[in-house]
Amino acid sequence: EPMPAEQRTKFLANIRGEVARIQQLVDRLLELSSLEARKALRQTEQLDAGELATEAVAAMRAAFSAKNVTLTIDREPISFALRGERVLLREALVNLLQNAWDFSPAGSAVTLSARRDGQRGVFTVDDQGPGIPEYAAERIFERFYSLPRPGTTRKSTGLGLALVREIAHLHGGEAAVTNRPEGGARAMLWLPLAGSA
Repeated sequence: EPMPAEQRTKFLANIRGEVARIQQLVDRLLELSSLEARKALRQTEQLDAGELATEAVAAMRAAFSAKNVTLTIDREPISFALRGERVLLREALVNLLQNAWDFSPAGSAVTLSARRDGQRGVFTVDDQGPGIPEYAAERIFERFYSLPRPGTTRKSTGLGLALVREIAHLHGGEAAVTNRPEGGARAMLWLPLAGSA
């Protein structure tokens, strides 16, 4: 049916937005299925944790700036090495930062830090968002489980944190998200140090 140009433009923008969202869902689902089918890492290398953190922050910097959310790497030097697949570990960190971005109000801050913990390295992403509702705490790593973003009814694909956990497991590690006592959420990714059994 004929429609005014302004309405047609809006209608087409909605269609394009939904197509992009569906494509992202399909791509992430294929990636998760591929990871779940893998039994071992492929091309591993020794990786500097500080470099991984810097790469992940660089990938998200523009999105954080556009939303007026401060993104920083903790000032304490990140100095430990991991063994793994660079692309996968960087993606896990980017997904944790993306999740923090989704729930961070304008004017707030997100911090990425890392430290050694025995024979493991721990990456931590702290945000100042609303935190995790009690009813969702046990489900946030489930495929397709997603919470509405603050101030909207919009949800994500529900695959980002599932990917993070799968990448962690493939590297012999673990992932968790908890509420911070001072407010907001804390996401953690534990990975074995290079050379540890």
